[in-house]
Amino acid sequence: MTGETILEAVKVLNEGGVVVYPTETCYGLGVDAMKSAAVKRVFDLKRRPIDMPLSVIVDSVDMIKDYAFISRDVERLVDAHSPGPVTFIVKNKLFPPILCGGGDTVGFRIPDHVIALELVREFGRPVTATSANIHGMPDPYEVPKLDVDFTINFGKLPVRPPSTVYDTIIKRTIREGSVKL
Repeated sequence: MTGETILEAVKVLNEGGVVVYPTETCYGLGVDAMKSAAVKRVFDLKRRPIDMPLSVIVDSVDMIKDYAFISRDVERLVDAHSPGPVTFIVKNKLFPPILCGGGDTVGFRIPDHVIALELVREFGRPVTATSANIHGMPDPYEVPKLDVDFTINFGKLPVRPPSTVYDTIIKRTIREGSVKL
């Protein structure tokens, strides 16, 4: 994997395209989370119901603070469990409604995979973080066959559970993953 591969993926994201990238859980579908048309394309590719929100990856708590409301308590919780497969649900500030499934919250995580983390760092903004599969199908641990603009092929990924999803507003785990909160 070269830096040129990441830069090409960033170029695609900047143009509103869709990128498949590896994470510590499975392959993900990434677009610029602030571009509604790109986010809509992810819903269409996955055949995902539009009222089911997408989460994002960021490279730090500082990055998400520009887009969502983060309290000091939540910041400490994120610091204690990041990077890693834990998605934190917080109040939305700037993300487009389509990303949030029409709701007022957004899920984010700091990935623990060198490629995913480098992708979001180089891009400089949140990237969508949803599994690169058709909605309801098994998580993809090999490069999926979806009609995307660019794929970062990292080979076969280890089979791991999806991220734990923790709602910081109601202080409850919504989906149990490999990390217990």
